[in-house]
Amino acid sequence: MKRAALVFALILSVSAIHAPTSAAQEEEVRAAMSATLAAWREGNFEAFGQYYHPETRGFFFDGGRLVVGFNQAALQAAHDAGFRATMEVQDIDVKVYGNAAVAIAYLDGSITLPGGTEESGTWRYSETRIRQDGTWKIVQYHFSKLAESQGVR
Repeated sequence: MKRAALVFALILSVSAIHAPTSAAQEEEVRAAMSATLAAWREGNFEAFGQYYHPETRGFFFDGGRLVVGFNQAALQAAHDAGFRATMEVQDIDVKVYGNAAVAIAYLDGSITLPGGTEESGTWRYSETRIRQDGTWKIVQYHFSKLAESQGVR
């Protein structure tokens, strides 16, 4: 019995050495979020797209219907037509559940739609990422404007 307990303890110890801690995984997700936004700011949509799962889905800034899939050509066309989002990320909170992570944050800044309409404010943001081939990829996202009646955070 002692031998079985010793073997079990040894297996757990080895597993703990090779598995990233939850805090380390949360930091990986934060780094992936930062890299995703940096690629956006630089206009590097190829790098930006590497952080999205091909079957991602979500609700975008414009308040429109569900967007399904990641389309780099459509994103580039929107950018070429004048779409811009200048945002600072605030209050990031990440929770990791195995190979999945849920992150929430506030985005403060402005968006400019094709045609020049600009809207400033604070947006609530959430995303779900899965770890695939060593990269935390977005599979779900949601942007929604924080109501002005909610005041300053």
